[in-house]
Amino acid sequence: LGSIMWQEGLKRSSRLRANVKLMEEQVHALRDALAISRVLNRTLILPHFDALCDRSELPEIIPSCLFPGAPPRMPVPFKASTHFVTDTHKLQMMANPTRYGMAPQKFGGAVAPPLR
Repeated sequence: LGSIMWQEGLKRSSRLRANVKLMEEQVHALRDALAISRVLNRTLILPHFDALCDRSELPEIIPSCLFPGAPPRMPVPFKASTHFVTDTHKLQMMANPTRYGMAPQKFGGAVAPPLR
């Protein structure tokens, strides 16, 4: 949120509050889908997510939650990629932190095996 702390952004934008709630629900559904796919030994095809806000650190997006210059009648919710919700690179790093330069002692020496 740029120079606005996230707590202040939530106070200023009801759409941002709704987006946080929507993302929370979708991340929990993704967690459940990942668990089921792992138990069933199936490949999970990641879905697109619904979003109410553009992902931005610009303070100008508060309270509308849309980039300046976005279409005035932009349909909301809009479809967003998985990268919009999750940080795939961080997830990859968590699977093999030493490959990305993280010290194993920070993890107690235990590294979780990558999901397959």
